[in-house]
Amino acid sequence: MTKRRVRLGYFAIALLPVCVFALHEIIQKHMIATELDVPVSILVDERTWLEAVGRFRFLAAAWFFAALTLLPVAVLARNLIRPMERRTRITAITIVLTILVLAIVPTVQQHMASKTPQIYHQVGKAVFESALSQGTLPGCIDPEDSWLLGKCGDMPVFTLFRRILDVINALAGLAIGSLIVGMILCLGSRETRSIEETAAELAKNLRQMRQQLYLSSLILTFGMFFAASWMYWPLPVISDSEKAAYNSLVTASALFTGTYFCLLMLSYFLPVAVILDGRIANLAIAASRESDAEDAFDIEEWRSSHKLAEGTGDIIRAGFALAAPILAAFAGGISPITG
Repeated sequence: MTKRRVRLGYFAIALLPVCVFALHEIIQKHMIATELDVPVSILVDERTWLEAVGRFRFLAAAWFFAALTLLPVAVLARNLIRPMERRTRITAITIVLTILVLAIVPTVQQHMASKTPQIYHQVGKAVFESALSQGTLPGCIDPEDSWLLGKCGDMPVFTLFRRILDVINALAGLAIGSLIVGMILCLGSRETRSIEETAAELAKNLRQMRQQLYLSSLILTFGMFFAASWMYWPLPVISDSEKAAYNSLVTASALFTGTYFCLLMLSYFLPVAVILDGRIANLAIAASRESDAEDAFDIEEWRSSHKLAEGTGDIIRAGFALAAPILAAFAGGISPITG
């Protein structure tokens, strides 16, 4: 049996999510207030212990999301160790590593230049830092003390937040790269002259594409859960009179983040879906030409019998159906983790 291969030109699909990422960075730098002046006076001093509420949510979301990001990496690794042309495997690994580098570049820039805007600045730099500075970490009695991810610093809980955010950012980049490449590998094929073998290969590609779509949906959903967990961290220590106003700010920021995540997922899913649908349509026509002229050939029945019944419309609806709840939740101001 010949090895699976993907035409190198198809890997250009990876440029689409890279463009979405680049547009997101441009919007962040030029169209969003990087240091929103939310007054520290909205914090309630006598309830500093409530900072732990936000910390519990953040740690739970970070722990779960970090574990989840390993799933698409494992799935991709399983696909790459199967019989495959060397050029296809090398290109796939190169693209994953490139996307990982693109994901961690902003983190490196932030560590190299202290004045670089941080992601939490868009929901109130002073409020965020003041709220998290109220908490303590076991073992961080002195700023020079060290813990799991380095020195404690003057605000140990804030240091915890920054370090975990960096780790999750790197893991998310690795997961997204694996999802993108895993989706492109759904376009793999083998050299064969048999229509039946080609149909079986396309059916396998469709199953693999649905698997990648569901994995993307998981990463999207719990990526938003993680993002919302740190955005809402200061909310419990904000005064009741200002809580609704601050909640509206955070919800709007979450909606922007959710839109970015959804566009990122659709940018690499839709091209693959359209290409596969075109292959299926062409194969169905070829099968009809090879059928006996005396028999009426039913293309829809043939597609259904070969598990190729899904059309472009069905596939696109599936993609939007998985992404829509994220946007609908935050567009409607609904946040299931604010309590």
